Amino acid sequence: MAELADAHDLGSCGATRGGSSPLIRIYNFSTKRLMNVEIEDIDSCKKKIKFDIAYKDYQAQVQSSYRNLARQAKIPGFRPGKAPMAMLEKRFGPEVKKEVMTQLISERLAEVVAEKGFRSVSPPKLLEVQAEEGTDISVAASVEIVPEFEIGDYSKIELPLQIQRVTDEDVDKTIDYYREQQATKVQVTDRPVKDKDFIKLDFKGTLNGEPFAGGEGKDHIVQIGSQYLLPDMGNQLIGMSAGDEKDIPVNIPADYKANESIAGKKVSFHVSVKGIQENQLPELNDDFAKNVEPKNKFASMDDMKQKTRAELEEHAHGNAKREAKKLIPKKIIELNPIEVPEGLIEEQIKHMVIQALKKEQQAKGQTDPINEEEVHISDSQSKEHRQSAIELLQQELLLDRLGTTFNIKVDENELNAEINNLVRMMGGADANKMKKEWAKSGVLERLQSRIKRDKTLDAVMEKVQIKEEMVDSTANIDDN
Repeated sequence: MAELADAHDLGSCGATRGGSSPLIRIYNFSTKRLMNVEIEDIDSCKKKIKFDIAYKDYQAQVQSSYRNLARQAKIPGFRPGKAPMAMLEKRFGPEVKKEVMTQLISERLAEVVAEKGFRSVSPPKLLEVQAEEGTDISVAASVEIVPEFEIGDYSKIELPLQIQRVTDEDVDKTIDYYREQQATKVQVTDRPVKDKDFIKLDFKGTLNGEPFAGGEGKDHIVQIGSQYLLPDMGNQLIGMSAGDEKDIPVNIPADYKANESIAGKKVSFHVSVKGIQENQLPELNDDFAKNVEPKNKFASMDDMKQKTRAELEEHAHGNAKREAKKLIPKKIIELNPIEVPEGLIEEQIKHMVIQALKKEQQAKGQTDPINEEEVHISDSQSKEHRQSAIELLQQELLLDRLGTTFNIKVDENELNAEINNLVRMMGGADANKMKKEWAKSGVLERLQSRIKRDKTLDAVMEKVQIKEEMVDSTANIDDN
């Protein structure tokens, strides 16, 4: 009987990758017929599968392969399809028998996995084949699966919902923001520069007495204390008056990106203040409230304060809910510790290492793509990421099961709404075009998984015990 193909060739045994979580890849198989199947538990995540393949099935498949080959093979002296079977067996027998054996074993393994409902995390591995001419073929293989588990009662979980208390000061700060948005700039002539002023100035910078690129400007307008002005320079402009000139020594930060040629060095700027302006804020009255935000339709200052407070409280409640939802997976895992297949753990560790490498490249400004197939995971990296990988996979497995329990679905409208939101954040690209590109790259599947995960957490939130608590803004949010 023909030699069997390499066990790794069984990776093509009709598996299709699926599963709702981008972290977990499950192999699904179609079901046909089985023969003399035995299942042995190696551990909770590994099964040993033993089964027989009838010799008549093997022989029938071999003969079918010969007939197909006869129609295609070009044998000197014979028309297509007319070559004697004995000649085909002599020329192609070992190759045909090996291919048939591999195909039958792969198909039968797929049938067993599907029939038993195993959620395989990798293709089955061949362990042993016993085959003699004229007898049934005995096969043994192993498969790593997601173990069966039950989710315990989580309805008694106490989930803290720590809502930040909205104060009068918070309301005033928000109204002050609206007020600053409506401010007008007015010229100042009766005092020197102070913090928050807008000043017009000419400047010329030198390094060791020599001008440097980008160090000169005229009629430049900048606000004292803004992120666009180095603090070391802005602080020395305070107290100057319109028409004043002076030399200002400035220590440039080492991480200064605007002009790396002077980063970490001491330069000198000769500055001339040509004008001072300040923001003139509108009066806080009913007219201001009616006109500041027409979409809010504030009727008066009192109405503005009430609606602003309500909006801030709603925002605080939303923030508290988002923080509370982060605790759900960890708390459910504490009630339902489950074993994770080693294959998934190794795959997740590699994913974490690759993501860390990408962040490191980005920080260094490197753009060369990482060849993920060539990434080698060291023992230290495996040890560093192992526990996090296990916890993350446990959470995803449990949430995937809960999503099924709650029959969580992501409809097209929800998906499109999220796509449109992301597109707006990206600057308004073509949503339909982005959706097609994301479908090809796998981003769309991950987006669907994220939405499903969030909806699952919302469903769990309805079942657990919520303990609302008002906290001051200075209070530490409980992360446990």
